[in-house]
Amino acid sequence: MVDVTAAEFDLLVVFCQNPGRILSREELLASTHAGLAGPIERSIDVHISRLRHKIEDNPHNPTLIKTVRMGGYFFAAVVETDG
Repeated sequence: MVDVTAAEFDLLVVFCQNPGRILSREELLASTHAGLAGPIERSIDVHISRLRHKIEDNPHNPTLIKTVRMGGYFFAAVVETDG
């Protein structure tokens, strides 16, 4: 188990709903509590970094949350759904 903030939890939900899809910073901000403090696009990078430190084996070489240069982020994990 890992303790996460509301913004980190929201990011995980959005990533799990969109596995393998590149999500822009704007999309991530719009879908999470991370944008409530103000629409600062780069703040999402801080939340991603903190989340990586909590869920990645090596946050400096992430395998779950990948960065797409000039694009955003995508979730590389396999997501299983019910049904």
